[in-house]
Formats: sequence, C-alpha cells, structure tokens
Amino acid sequence: MKKDLEIWVFGDHRHYHQDRLSFQVLGKAQTLSNGRGKVSVVFLGNKGEEFNKEYIARGADRVLCVDRPELEMYRTDLYTDIICEIIHEYQPDVFLFGASEFGTELASRISKRLGVGLSADCISLDWDEKKERLVASSPAFGGTYLARIVWSSNRPYMATIRPGTFPEPAYDKDARGEIIKIDKSLKEGASKIEILSSVHESPHAAKLEDAKIVVAGGRGVKNLEGFNYLRELALLLGAEVGATRPAVDAHWTSHDQLIGQTGRSVKPGLLITCGTSGAVQYTAALQGAGTIVAVNRDSRAPIFNLAHIGVVADTQSFLPVFISEVKSHLFREITELYRNQVQSGKDQRSVTFGQRLKKLRDDHKMSLMDLAEKTGQPPEFIEQVESDSLTPPVSFLLQLSQALQIDPSNFLTEQEKVQIEGKRQEGFIKRTQNYSYRTLTPGAADKRLRAFMVTIEAREVHKMVEYKHPGEEFIFVYKGELELTLGGKVFHLKQGETIHFDSETKHKLRNVSDERCELLVTLYTP
Repeated sequence: MKKDLEIWVFGDHRHYHQDRLSFQVLGKAQTLSNGRGKVSVVFLGNKGEEFNKEYIARGADRVLCVDRPELEMYRTDLYTDIICEIIHEYQPDVFLFGASEFGTELASRISKRLGVGLSADCISLDWDEKKERLVASSPAFGGTYLARIVWSSNRPYMATIRPGTFPEPAYDKDARGEIIKIDKSLKEGASKIEILSSVHESPHAAKLEDAKIVVAGGRGVKNLEGFNYLRELALLLGAEVGATRPAVDAHWTSHDQLIGQTGRSVKPGLLITCGTSGAVQYTAALQGAGTIVAVNRDSRAPIFNLAHIGVVADTQSFLPVFISEVKSHLFREITELYRNQVQSGKDQRSVTFGQRLKKLRDDHKMSLMDLAEKTGQPPEFIEQVESDSLTPPVSFLLQLSQALQIDPSNFLTEQEKVQIEGKRQEGFIKRTQNYSYRTLTPGAADKRLRAFMVTIEAREVHKMVEYKHPGEEFIFVYKGELELTLGGKVFHLKQGETIHFDSETKHKLRNVSDERCELLVTLYTP
C-alpha cells in the first residue's frame, strides 16, 4: 500500500435530507483510510455550497467540486465523462458509491470506461492481512451465498455499498477540510441526453434501513391476511414493515420491504420478526439490530438463536391477541396523560397529552383531516389539542377509542363514564327540545338506544342538533322524499326506504319534495 492512500466517495445529494446513503459510504471510507491518506468526496452539481460543507463536517478531508448549472440534472453520459477525466488526473486508489439505482448505474459505466473491477452491493469491505488489497463480501446466487471478492492490481478499486450496511459518521461543525473547485468547460451539446421533465415523488414512508422499529414477516405468517396483521402492528408501533424472500415472492408485500443479502440491511432498536425461520441470508442483514423478538411455532427454528425474546406460537393465533394488548397499552398511556393534564391544568411530564396524540396520528400515518373524521371533530379542534392549547372533554377519549377500535370500558374511571353519560343525556335533551325532533323513547336520556321522529319542512335542509355523536344511525323515510349526503356521496330515499351508517360520518339531510318529510331516526351510542 502506498503511503498516501486516496479513497473517494461519490456524493449523491439529490435527496439530501432524506437519503443518508452517501454519508454511510463516507463513514466506511474513513474506516478504510484509518489515517493513512485522504478521504475525498466527488461532487457534481449546481450551487453545492451547503452539501460540500456537510461532507466536510461528516469527516471528508476534501471535496472535489465541479459546480456548474449544466450539472444540476443528472445525465449519465456527462457525469461519466467528467468523473473519468478527474480520475485520470488525480489517480485515486479506491472509489466507493452507494448502491442506489443512481449509484449503481454510474459506477458500472465508469468502471467499464476505465477497465477496472467493480464489486457490486457490498455488505462488508476491508483490507487483507497485509493491508495491501481490498476484500469485499457481496451476495451471490440469489443471496444463497456470500461471495468473497478481491480486486486485480488495476486501480481504482471500485465498489457499491448496500444501503443501511454501515453507520454514518457524526456531524462535527468544527471539522476542517479543503474544497477544491475543478473547472470543466462543458461544450454545448456535451450530453446526448435531453431532460424533458423531472418530478420529485414524495416518499410515503420512512426508509426501512433507517427505521427505529421494524416488524418483519416470512413464510410462517401463511397468507396475505396474516401479513396484514404485521401491517396493523407496525401502524400501532410507528414501525416500518419488512419481509423475507418467501413473503415477497408470494406478493404479500413489495420488493422494497425485502430484508436480506439481496435486499436491505436494517439496524432498528426493536425488531419483531414473525414466521421467519432464520436463514443466513436473512439474519446476515440483522447484525445492527438492537432487541430482537422472534415469533415462530417451531421451537427449533434458527431465528431463536439470534433473538433476545422468543415466542413459540402460531403467528395467526398470536398476532391478533398481541395487537389487542398493544392497543390497550396505547389507550391506557393516553388516558393517563389526559387525566394528569385535567388534574394539573397542564401536563407536567416530558410528553404531553397533545404530543402523544400527534405521535399516535403520525404513527398511524394519518393527516389532521383523517383523525378529525375518525373522531367526529373539526381539524382545528385536533390541531388545538395536539398543541396543548385545548384540553378536550372526556368524551373525546371515547371517540378516540372507537377510532382505534378499542373497548374503553376497562380504562375509564366511573367518574369519566358518568361524564360521558352526561354528554349523551345532554344531547338527548337538546334534541327533544327542538321542534323538529319528537322522541319515540321517552326517558331514554341515559340509554344507548334512542329513537326520534324527525320532521323536515318542504324543500328545506335539516338543521342538525348534536351532530357529532359516536355510534350508528338508522333512517327510515316515513313520509316524503329525502336527499342524504353521506361523506360526499348523495343518496335519494323515497317513502318506505331505509339507510344505515356510522353516525360520525359527515352527513346532511334535505327534503327534496313539496310536502313535509318525516323520518324515523334510531341512534345507537356505545
């Protein structure tokens, strides 16, 4: 090995704040350098000051920067030409890329142009015993084997690094490095590729390799229904979903969720792996995981050798029960935070009721509007609760429990139940005092089931009284003709026709006839 080792990393900055892959590769480059030379980041783009400073703060000794407006959009041929020219000028020993689609395409073109070897999708990379030749491990034959790869004497040694394999280096604002601006005159028409349009697709989920909690499933979950239990559990825990090869091949989930030597490496603080046997091509991608909980009906499954907690059970029997317990725990936690906030006037804990509600919504990947619809509240109300500027009534706990499909009876105190009953009675009284409502169940103010005769004048819209109430609603058109707008969909009901729906679904009643419309309305509140 020569004295001044030159290791380069390609700086892929296209998804700078979301994609940390270049930083992970930079961290591995620092380990390989180990003070024997320089680690350089190669940057091609436009207005890259922010990116270049970040690379220095992450440990790069220098940044080789080609900054021109023509390079703002990625063009394979143009990037390949420029980088090959720089390589001929500076003669690096090692050149590393992230194994994204972008990095894989660019690295393969450059290695072909230079006539050097490229090891793809590496999950380990180190020097041999003499510290002279680089040795890599990469999945082969569909992930069944790990291939051990060494390079010929031709340099630079080139490799692509699998996402999530190595940790990114810490940020050091005081780090010092050199930014070398390389001037490249780009002739008009230098690229044969014309960019017609470019659209950034918003990521719908966090990257699996960056997830703090992962719920993974394999062949043992049996079918799509079993795999859907994993999705439900992941939503409750704020986790990402992973899978083994059999689950992906069965089309229970996409290839993006594949964990293993031919998929992604993960390093969550908590991994719950269900129905996975523990084959080496799967477990090789779990080396960075913290606590591993394994569920498998075979007590001799190899996965239990890796797990910190093992559950011998059939996944389709275990998961519904476990999900129910997780839901109960969630609701107990939220209820306790609510009580503390009501009693003290302000939550004194490090996590407030509003903050916990927002995390619950984020974990479930719900928007403000989604939670508002599920609880029968306006979005502004939810926003105020989450910001802790409003403490909701106790009845909101009931609405929240129904949104989560949890029986709240085991967690509410007798006083809270009385308050909820009081809200039910209040709504009943308001309806019976309104001229358009006539109760058919006198004295049912504290009952779960109530019935009314509702009258709507000709061509008029019904004015709701106590619209927001959890439960179910049944409408029978006794006389006239009714237009019901239910969640954006319009229904026309004539005399003798009925409809049944969730009371919390936004709805509007309008008499579309020239005579008075009379309805039999039955309400059920849990």
